Amino acid sequence: MEKNTAEIARDLLAELERLEDIKTHIEAESHHWWSFLTPDMYSKDGLRMPDILRTEFVKAVDNSMERLNKLIEEL
Repeated sequence: MEKNTAEIARDLLAELERLEDIKTHIEAESHHWWSFLTPDMYSKDGLRMPDILRTEFVKAVDNSMERLNKLIEEL
C-alpha cells in the first residue's frame, strides 16, 4: 500500500470510528428525546429534535457508515 493510500485509509477509518461512536449513542438513547446543540447554545438544552428528523438522522448515519466501509474496501 502506498503512503498516500494509507493516509486516506487512516482518515476514512477515523471518520468511521466517529460515526460508530454516534451510532452507539443513538442506540443507547433510543428512548430519550434528543436535542440539537451548537456551541452558541452551550448553556441551554438546545432545540428538541422532532421524531421525523431523528429517524432521518439515524438513516444518514447508517448510510454514511456503509459508504465509508465501501470506500475502505476499495482501497
